[in-house]
Order: sequence, then structure tokens, then C-alpha cells
Amino acid sequence: MENAPVFSSREDRLKDHLKALAENFIFDELASGYIEEKKLSFMKGVAVPFKAEDLSALKEGGMDPSMIVDNMAIVIGADINFPYADKYIKYMAAFFNEKLIGVFSTRGAELLMDNTDILRAVAYYRAALMLDQKDCMAMFGYACACREWYLSMEGGEGDAELIEILKAESTEYFEWCIIEHPGFAPAYYYLGFAYLNAALYSKAQFIWTRFTEISPCKDKPEYREISERLLELAEPVKIEEGINKLTTGDLEGGLKILEPYTESEYRNWWPLHYYLACTYRELEHPEEAIEGFKKVLALAPSNYDACKALAEIYGELGDGENGIKYAKKCEIILQNQE
Repeated sequence: MENAPVFSSREDRLKDHLKALAENFIFDELASGYIEEKKLSFMKGVAVPFKAEDLSALKEGGMDPSMIVDNMAIVIGADINFPYADKYIKYMAAFFNEKLIGVFSTRGAELLMDNTDILRAVAYYRAALMLDQKDCMAMFGYACACREWYLSMEGGEGDAELIEILKAESTEYFEWCIIEHPGFAPAYYYLGFAYLNAALYSKAQFIWTRFTEISPCKDKPEYREISERLLELAEPVKIEEGINKLTTGDLEGGLKILEPYTESEYRNWWPLHYYLACTYRELEHPEEAIEGFKKVLALAPSNYDACKALAEIYGELGDGENGIKYAKKCEIILQNQE
């Protein structure tokens, strides 16, 4: 990554999930007299979003441009490829200066703090990014809003695909934030958690170490929290190093690091046994591989890959009974997943 992308040029992965925000607007053109008076010729033929209460305000003697701008912000925040997005941004510039970015970010922050409307908060931050894709608070706020959105769905019946999209958007914009604003400590704080939750322990360690280096207040709870988490990361980082060695072909080096952990507090972490079992199989040690894959199933009974590996190994050893047993178990796991 080198430079933050032009926000309107990105693939809009959230458009379909935000479109409901624009459904309550009534689109109509500005009056020709208003366009001439305010010298807004570029707005001729442009559909402008109004709320029902806005129309009554118009009839009573006019409408504050800030109300129109607020509506436009929600529309282009909901759909960054909206046909009149460029005209809306030009309209905003005609009445307001660069402070408008801060206004949108502040409104997004208020909605997040009140936990009243996360989707509108996301839209405000996206509108701010449409005005300036490198603005620190717009980047950080958008990442935080996406994070709050997916956290609100986890543990329930949330859309799994949407959750993954939001995690990707959040992580990406925390990353862009530290690239464009390397001294902004809060982005490092949250990015570390994003990496930790993705089991990217080395990345989390690196980012949180940087957080402790640039954090302005060493006596804050966040600083103490991250300092403690860095100590806890030492072993996971070592395990990750061992796994990386295995996946890049250094089997002996990976085994040397990982095997001792089977007798440690990490002995009930099924991925450890899975990677070891795969390595034993590749090294043609079927008995050790079988033992490892069985440990995986003991800890994660629905692990299809471990079950499939057992069926294959038993088949290769000529043990038809166990081969059939685990092949049938594979079918059951797939049926349950469906």
C-alpha cells in the first residue's frame, strides 16, 4: 500500500447494505429561480433528495442549504457511485468550506457514541471520505463505524458475508489511517485487535509495539492494556513462526518450534495439532499423523479436513474398516454444514 485510494473509485461492497438509507427521500429538482439566484447552473436537471418535512419547509418560505447538504451526504454515503454525486459535492462546495468534512465526521461520531444509528454513521463517514479520502478522522471514523456494525451482529444471526465485508473494510481503513497519519495512536490500538482476531499475531505484535512507542499518555488504561497484551502475545507469535516454517517448506524447523507446545497450555488448541499432523503425514509418519488428526477431532469434532485426512490415511494403509468409518463421518459433517 502506498497512497489511500480515491474513495469513489473503490469497489462499493456496502452499497446493497446501505441502500435503505436513501429509500425515504423524495427526489425533485431545485426551483429554477433558486438556481438562478444562487448561481447554481450546474444543478439544472439534477434530482435532489428531500425528506417529507423538508417539502413543507420549502412551502413556508425556503429551506436552509445545510438541510439539503445533509440529505446529499446520506445519499452519496449510501451509494458512492450515485449518478449525481459529483454535482452534490459541487453544491456542497458552493455553500460550505473544508470544515464540512469535520461536520460529517462529527455527526457520524455522535451516532456511534449514542449507538442510535450505525448505518447512518457509516454513511456520514463515507460522505466525508468522498470529500477527502485522506482525512484522518474520516478514515478512522469509517473504520470504527464498520467495526461497531459487525460487532453488533456477531454472536447472533447476522449475515456472515456482510460481517466479513465489514471486517475487511474496517481493517483496511485502520491500515490506511496509519499509513497516511503514522502518528495517530488510536488507529494502531484498534488495528492490533483486528490482526489479533484474524490470528495474525506477528502483525498485532508489531502494530501494538508501535502504539506503545507513539502513545502520548503512558498512564492511560489503553497503554497498560496493550503492554499486558504484548506480553501475552510472545507465545502465539512463536507458534505463528513455527506454522510459517511448516507452510513454507521448513518442516524440521517448524516441528522443532511447535512440538513442545503440545505439552503446554496450548495443547488444547486444535490448529496446533492439525499443522503438526499434516507435517507428519508429509514426512510419511502415518501413525503420528493419525494421532494428531484424532486430537483435532477430539477438540473440534466437526473438522472436515482432519476427518478427510484420516479416511485417506487409513485407506492408504489398507485399513478399509477405519477408512469407511471416517469417510461416513465426513458425509455427516457435510450434511450438518448444509
